[in-house]
Amino acid sequence: MSMGSKQARLSTEELHELKQLMGALLAMLSFWSLFSLDVGSMPILVLGGLTAAVAFCFPRWVAGIPAVVWRWAGPVILLMIVGDFLLHIPEFIPPLVRMVVMLVIYRVLAPRNLREDKQVILLCLFCVVISGALTVSLLFALQILLFAPLAMALLFVICLVDRGKEAGPHVIDWTSFEWSQFIRRVWQVLDLRIIVLCSAMFVLVVAVSSLLFILTPRFDFNRALPFLELSTQARSGFSEEVALGDVSEIQEDNSVALRIDVPDMDVVSAVPYWRMLVLDKYAEGRFRISHSLRAKPFRTFAERRELRLSVMPFSQHQGDLWTFYMEGGISRYLPLPGDFVALRFQKLQEIEWVPDVRVLGLDSVGQNVFSYQVEDLQFNLRVPVGEGEREVLDSLPLEVEEDELLAYPLTTIELDMPAESKAALHEINRGLVGETPLSAVDYSRAVTNYLWQNFAYSLMPDGERRTGQDPVVSWLSSGSLGHCELFAGSFILLAREAGYAARMVVGYAGGSWNTLEDYFVVRNRDAHAWVEIYDAENQSWLRVDPTPGHGSSDPEMLVQGSMTFDSGWSAWVDSLRIQWYRRIVNFEQQDQVELAMTLKDVLLDYYAALKQRLSEWGLAIKSWVAAPLDLGRLQPLIVLLALGVAVVAIWRVRYTLLGFIHRLLRRPKALDPVRRQAGRYLSKLKIEGIQSPVVAELQALRFGPEQSARAVKSVFSRARKALRG
Repeated sequence: MSMGSKQARLSTEELHELKQLMGALLAMLSFWSLFSLDVGSMPILVLGGLTAAVAFCFPRWVAGIPAVVWRWAGPVILLMIVGDFLLHIPEFIPPLVRMVVMLVIYRVLAPRNLREDKQVILLCLFCVVISGALTVSLLFALQILLFAPLAMALLFVICLVDRGKEAGPHVIDWTSFEWSQFIRRVWQVLDLRIIVLCSAMFVLVVAVSSLLFILTPRFDFNRALPFLELSTQARSGFSEEVALGDVSEIQEDNSVALRIDVPDMDVVSAVPYWRMLVLDKYAEGRFRISHSLRAKPFRTFAERRELRLSVMPFSQHQGDLWTFYMEGGISRYLPLPGDFVALRFQKLQEIEWVPDVRVLGLDSVGQNVFSYQVEDLQFNLRVPVGEGEREVLDSLPLEVEEDELLAYPLTTIELDMPAESKAALHEINRGLVGETPLSAVDYSRAVTNYLWQNFAYSLMPDGERRTGQDPVVSWLSSGSLGHCELFAGSFILLAREAGYAARMVVGYAGGSWNTLEDYFVVRNRDAHAWVEIYDAENQSWLRVDPTPGHGSSDPEMLVQGSMTFDSGWSAWVDSLRIQWYRRIVNFEQQDQVELAMTLKDVLLDYYAALKQRLSEWGLAIKSWVAAPLDLGRLQPLIVLLALGVAVVAIWRVRYTLLGFIHRLLRRPKALDPVRRQAGRYLSKLKIEGIQSPVVAELQALRFGPEQSARAVKSVFSRARKALRG
């Protein structure tokens, strides 16, 4: 790329080739943006990405497609689109995405005219924008920054090859196309001035867009257009039914699940248990929410923006705010490690609240990040018991009939398993505690010590599954390695056999601290399952973690964990995400007003400072003019005038001075300043294709006898006029 290689220009054929290749590149970018959407369109997205890549890398193959294909492709695609919409009613977004992908594939492969080139840009823009609006991903910022300059460049090329509205599609001859030659040709015609101008325009567009983002009133698309809100499936370990191994499977994923802006790092002193879901019913190796706990009177369904749970006196309210950013595709149940004063959402939200078990769920599992704020959050070792639970649980032990419709909280003492399995559990309990009843705390300590002494933690459990026996009991009888669900499940079954109400809790345990942006990070590898056992003495559910390596066997002892810190490249990338969530995703009307007022104050302060500076300059000039004249005051002005006169004089006799230096140094004739300047004008006239009588005069100066600087001024003046004309 050089300023001196302007004589190289792309031919019309090369411009059409560039336009076609840029369209394929734009299509690949748009398909990349759609990969983050979980709308059941992955096969066609993969097909679209491969098609666009082939069209970009091997354009000759696309040119070999017979013209008859394009005549039939339109009607066939139309029938496919109509059928897709009819088959997926009332779903709207997935068929729409597939329709746009098919149209982009067709437009990228088929010959295009001016209108169809613009359709490619609009379709690709729709893909990028709809993906960003639905996922609110940080990746959208990168994709739109790549899309904008590429689309602007494509529009520039389209304008260059525009032959009017009546022109049909241009059929490109790819037979002589070579990538190396094409890249070399494009590099030759690149103009640094055009690149700088386009970069300045791009920066201006970004600045104006940022200003509009700040000043435009907030508009909630998901609430105004509910069909744009996409849902997906929860992870198997965080759903209403969890099989053995489902939670441990999540631990193999190192991606971030939760980011939390905490009031201060010191508030997370012990190992935090991010409690999400309570599973009270067990059968054949599966824990699930019972039918009774899924419905009223335990659950309340409402549309709220705030949920209050005042468990502290008003005088103890601190007003500390915790902001949770939960990634999409995890669960519809929100992590709540303990009691709180108030929980607030960004908008009116359909929620399911189960106050007895302190579980909060949304109406669906979203695909994009979900944020909420919690005021005065506490980390509870115990969960208070509900009034309905207390009446039943305080009357334990009870003989519970095995019944699918057994109502909560009796489901927390149910043992739906073969008699042989119950006998095995009874044998273990008798060896642990004998016939003397223990408190829930003492019993928990005894069972936890038993499990830790006889089993070790592993994501790959061992043991044999015995026919006719419960899978957890089989592991207790023959295993030695187990994951957290086996330890929690074993504790629950042993506790229920001994007459203690117990239930499984799933969520996350632990996390790390990002030192770059000061926030808490919870990853999917922190997924965990533990136990809550009913403590009749304190009338509360006590948290017990029977999995080895998670602290003390004493359930009443807070586990003091050493804080781990994230640093390095991965922490820096993740810190960009939290900034995106704080400043973009959570950018509400209040933030907008504050930012707009801050911007207004900055501009007013700058205007006031500039006004004061100009006033000071005016007063200084006025006082200088009004003061008596003397030589000392006029010296700076005289020096400036003298310098100005000298510069003008030197510029007017520049050729004479250069010629004198040329003769003084005895340089070759080819380096004579008049000859060199004549050569420059000749090159510019040739580039512009200007035919003028002055060309002959310039050639005479360039190759003829040496001329004085005074004699050539008129010739150079006519050359400048010819270039301007």
